[in-house]
Amino acid sequence: MVTDAATPTRSSGAVQSAVVSGAGVIVAFVAAILYLAALSPHSILSGVDAALGVPSVAVSIIFFAVVLVAAVSRLAGARYGRGWSIGLVVVTAVGTVFQILVVVTNVSWFSIVLVILAVAALILAIRSGRTDTVDAPQRAAGESPLALGIFLILAGLAGLTASMNLTFDDVNSKTTGAAQSCDFSLFVQCSKNLGSWEGSLFGFPNPLIGLGAFTVPIVIGIAILFGATFRRWFWIAFNLGVVFALAFVIFLIGTSIYVLGTLCLWCALVWTFTIPMFWSLSLYNLKTGNIRVSPRATKVFASALTWVPLITLVSYIVVAVLFQARLNVLQYL
Repeated sequence: MVTDAATPTRSSGAVQSAVVSGAGVIVAFVAAILYLAALSPHSILSGVDAALGVPSVAVSIIFFAVVLVAAVSRLAGARYGRGWSIGLVVVTAVGTVFQILVVVTNVSWFSIVLVILAVAALILAIRSGRTDTVDAPQRAAGESPLALGIFLILAGLAGLTASMNLTFDDVNSKTTGAAQSCDFSLFVQCSKNLGSWEGSLFGFPNPLIGLGAFTVPIVIGIAILFGATFRRWFWIAFNLGVVFALAFVIFLIGTSIYVLGTLCLWCALVWTFTIPMFWSLSLYNLKTGNIRVSPRATKVFASALTWVPLITLVSYIVVAVLFQARLNVLQYL
């Protein structure tokens, strides 16, 4: 059992880990932006970057985002067993080794900072594994949203795959001038999307956002499978993030249909999983009271949660109809 005396230590460790990993995400993100902005046909990837085909800082964003979400989940009341603590130490150790390889083969100011932060994150992960409870958290029967946890992992993996491939294509096209791997025709392509101002809505390529953002549902999904429970503010914050993701997706869908007249397949993969993630997470929070509504409305949303597959299908049909009405997609099939 968790004792009151252990709580301050655990909370302090989680805060320290969140600060270190948060700094890592920021440094890696800024370095990735500067790296991509400096690419040209004369650029040559070297060291770890050459082996990956993408800037190593892209992987660093994912690594530090994993540690950050794990730390914040502990601040949100999640309690884990020994398996989680060991797994986090292993992941952090692998990430630290990766950062060491980077600093050896591609030394720079940001690689030095990132390796220092990675070592600090590893030390904190080891410390938290020693101070946290070794008892697996207990839950009432039927309390664990296992289906939601599994879907969050799948959605996060799909979004992360799309973001990494778009980043790879962006680097490859800038350094070699080659067509992107998802350019199949004037209609089905990614180059036009990434090359537009909408493809860098905040002044840098949109896929960089996905590298960090889609790590979040993966870690939360795994935490759910490990039996974690979270405080209400954590669920609301996560839901707000997914609402932003859906709004972003709707904007990009509208841009593809009404401005660019293209279908980016990697982008479509992100849309395909973001839409049901929004419905399933929002309805779950409405059902459980994380988002508070009247008792009658709670029953309605609880019932609607079982209809997420149908609601998602209807959402897909709406998008397909818009594409067909504007671009006559069937002529390309």
